[in-house]
Amino acid sequence: MSLHRDQDEKDFSAPIVSVSLGLSAVFQFGGLKRSETPQRVHLIHGDVIVWGGPARLRYHGVLPLKDGSHPILGSCRLNLTFRKAG
Repeated sequence: MSLHRDQDEKDFSAPIVSVSLGLSAVFQFGGLKRSETPQRVHLIHGDVIVWGGPARLRYHGVLPLKDGSHPILGSCRLNLTFRKAG
């Protein structure tokens, strides 16, 4: 998933919570401008990332997955993202 911001909510006071399950992935955490070079964070099954406050509108995304297999989920990755809507 390319760099993007979750900005559809009316209120940005609640953080974003992202849960990674299955195959590992490389999460990109950029700046407030798309042109800023993102930091890369390796995520494995069960990792949780939470960001809010001034970082709430930072660009973020996931690099394409590498082939692999997870003992429970096989060759897929699930991401659960929680945001307060409303």
